[in-house]
Amino acid sequence: MGEVKITSTLTLTSSRWARLISIRRQINIELEEIELYVRSVAHRAHVGDNYYVSVTSRYDCVDIRHFYVPYRLPCVQVHPSRNGLALRLDERKHLLKLVPTIHKRHPALIIAEPSDEESSQRAIHDKQD
Repeated sequence: MGEVKITSTLTLTSSRWARLISIRRQINIELEEIELYVRSVAHRAHVGDNYYVSVTSRYDCVDIRHFYVPYRLPCVQVHPSRNGLALRLDERKHLLKLVPTIHKRHPALIIAEPSDEESSQRAIHDKQD
């Protein structure tokens, strides 16, 4: 299975990469609402194995980070680890422009996007977090 090493502290498996790419439209919507001051945004989407993508009104970035559950706490109380990456908005736009090139050079990363049922199940999981 392929992996995408983004930084020394963040490596995404091919399935996490596919999930990240599949939710880019929702992330765009959240970012537009931040730019237009439509509402306060605190969005977090699960991309697999305790990795989340977060967008919040307080920060001008898209945060891709591994989360963990502290010892003796319920599994719904996840906390961010230091392993992750905060992409400034211009860096995120640049990454999105590179996606076709990344997929061309690494075809193993082109995985069918999750079905609507899988997306619905993840949305339910995300709401529980």
